[in-house]
Amino acid sequence: MKEQKSGCIGKVLKSTRNHYLVKTDSAVLKCIVRGRVVGSVSSEHSAVKVGDDVWVEPLSSNEGAIQEILPRRSKLSRAVEGKAYREHLIAVNIDQMIIIVSVKQPEFKSGLLDRYLVIAEKNGLKSIICLNKIDLAEKSIFDETASWYQKLGYPFHYTSALTGEGMEEFKSFLKGKVSVLVGHSGVGKSSMILKIEPAIDLKISEISQKTNKGKHSTSYVELFPLSFGGYLIDTPGIRELGLWDIYQNELKQYFMEFAKLEQDCQFNDCRHLKEPGCAVKKAVEKAKISGERYKNYCNIYSDLRAAPYELIKRR
Repeated sequence: MKEQKSGCIGKVLKSTRNHYLVKTDSAVLKCIVRGRVVGSVSSEHSAVKVGDDVWVEPLSSNEGAIQEILPRRSKLSRAVEGKAYREHLIAVNIDQMIIIVSVKQPEFKSGLLDRYLVIAEKNGLKSIICLNKIDLAEKSIFDETASWYQKLGYPFHYTSALTGEGMEEFKSFLKGKVSVLVGHSGVGKSSMILKIEPAIDLKISEISQKTNKGKHSTSYVELFPLSFGGYLIDTPGIRELGLWDIYQNELKQYFMEFAKLEQDCQFNDCRHLKEPGCAVKKAVEKAKISGERYKNYCNIYSDLRAAPYELIKRR
């Protein structure tokens, strides 16, 4: 029988260069990692991440050492392009992704929204869309956009951190869940968090007058316990959202409106691009599928890599 380690289970709230803040049932510990941490994760994911459940050995009333990463149930990653195509693991053990977009300052961009939805679909995460700063525009301008997403089963809500509109509903989404907030810099993520949980210490970003884009207010990932139950992960505003482990041949499966039509395409392996007899393109022409969503699909497809032959065989 395996000998029981001393210590307890905790959740990683914050990661910095030299230590981790870990919340246990009785305290928040400033932790180090002793040697090579063990766990069920693969070697490239052996680093402790925000949201991880870990086994901690207390060293004092406010310090500890992380000994093991417990199994992860979900993750949020993005691709980092450089000399090598590699994964940047943002956060783990997430229940849902709340995508914050804004009507203005910065302007609403459906392309970035659909990229986030693709990531959520890939990782099996529930998605909720919040269109923030609705005080800056008439709702009716976005009713058609909201309708398309709602038809697909994505909750689409109007919010304003300034006036408080929709903020009670936003709060209800978070209760009892581990939620990750994502969105472009400046869309108001930090302002929305402070509206429902004023005690959280966050910096509010400003909008650059030169570029009309948000400046980064959050520079690292942090998990905040909520007073009404649940956890919230605030992420740095991501200007370039690279899609990790998603290849051209599989992108269509993350656009759920395509699935029912594929059987009517002329070719079994139709990519829904330039192929003749494509049922998806016909549906776009007849306004049965959002033309904006289809355009975003084409743009995302062009940005992706073809899957390696070995991966195609395996999948």
